[in-house]
Amino acid sequence: MSAPSIRRSLLIRCGLGISLLLCLLSASIYLLVEKSLYGELDDSIQQTAAILSNQVELENDSITYEWQEGLGTNQSLVEGALFQFWNDGNGSTTRSPALKWRDLPKFSGVDGAPLLRNIVLSDGHHARAVGLRVYPFLLEDEAEAMRKRGTLVDPKSLPQTLVVARDVEPSHRALERLRWILIGGSILTLGLGYLLIERAIKASLKPIHQLSDQVQDRAEHQLDQTLAIPEDLPAELTGLASNFNLLLSRVAIIRQREKDFIRHAAHELRTPIAGLRATTDLALSQKRDADAYAAHLAACQKSAMELGELVKRLSALARIGQPASPAVLEAFDTTPLLRECWQPFATRAETLGIPTTEPTSQPLPVMADPALLRIILNNLFDNAVSYTSDRGRIMIRSLRENGTVMISVTNSVDDPPDDLDRLFEPLFRRESSRHDATSHLGIGLTLSLEAARAMGTTIRATQLDGEICFTLTLQEGPGRNRSSS
Repeated sequence: MSAPSIRRSLLIRCGLGISLLLCLLSASIYLLVEKSLYGELDDSIQQTAAILSNQVELENDSITYEWQEGLGTNQSLVEGALFQFWNDGNGSTTRSPALKWRDLPKFSGVDGAPLLRNIVLSDGHHARAVGLRVYPFLLEDEAEAMRKRGTLVDPKSLPQTLVVARDVEPSHRALERLRWILIGGSILTLGLGYLLIERAIKASLKPIHQLSDQVQDRAEHQLDQTLAIPEDLPAELTGLASNFNLLLSRVAIIRQREKDFIRHAAHELRTPIAGLRATTDLALSQKRDADAYAAHLAACQKSAMELGELVKRLSALARIGQPASPAVLEAFDTTPLLRECWQPFATRAETLGIPTTEPTSQPLPVMADPALLRIILNNLFDNAVSYTSDRGRIMIRSLRENGTVMISVTNSVDDPPDDLDRLFEPLFRRESSRHDATSHLGIGLTLSLEAARAMGTTIRATQLDGEICFTLTLQEGPGRNRSSS
């Protein structure tokens, strides 16, 4: 099955639209001309019938057709007119010279009213005809003479039927010529229309082909470079091209992050490996007693544990964005976990001289995944101790509010970022005067956010008066206690 084509679709739809318009226009013109021709024809034969109906006279006790007296001068009556009178009293008839011996069909409307209809002449031609009843007129002098003779007759007793016809073959031939002209004109217009539309579509799609050529000709090292958008690109495609360039920009950012990640990871791996080599080289440089070897082995074990922690975090980072095992929410008191997670960082904070406000000791039941909550707390506490500014402080609070438990970790910072959402981006590292902050890969907050989302919640970062506050909101568990700290 072939793929849908914009060019073919536009050609078909435009062609069908033009064809429909041409058909409607041609039909309208044809019907308008036909109506006009037949209207003029009907008016003409009705005018002729009106003239002839006034040329029947009762004179000398007989019917006289005055039009016969003007045959010599009225050539139109002799040559072209088709009409016939019937004397309804005695059945006699008289015809126009053009009819010769042929008869017209005799008809009239109700009570002799004029009636128009299509008829077929004796020679096979189609004609338009009007039939009506007329009465002879009687002049006053003739009426007086008839009174004197005692032969006065009422003209109403001598009805005549008059039928006037007009051959419509010339009109039919004119309409037939018009029909062929309209058909030919429509076909020619449709052909030209198709040609012009095809050219217009081809010109309109040219920028798309240019963009396609740019993508096709791109080398492997240029895959994330934005496209040069042609100036004549249609407005309808500008948004698509801009969004495609935006996508490429994001790809470029991701590739740059990958490079940064590899650089940072190499740095992180190089340090403990260098320590291991230095320790083993020093241990093997000379013979030592058992206590000295034990000290060197302890140093090697510490370096191995640092490598293991680094590998664990890199593995966690690799799982970001992939379907993870669903979180298992259970009800438990979060206060012991808070204090347990904070204990090692409290020692570090005390060593660095950072004043702290420690977690509450009151029970705080929540519905959460203990393993995921432990990851979040460890990262928030580690982040706070590592990035707190000199003479800064750390505050850990927990609060019940509207069926939730809110855990917040606040620490002072030297230069908070303008966009706090960037703190949750992978490999984003804040500048800090503390030397231990440089050991961070920039994945702790990203892991925490993913863990919070896995539990159906989120972590929110806010900034106020040189302090950054990370707030985690959890669903309150059973065993509710209204007190807070």
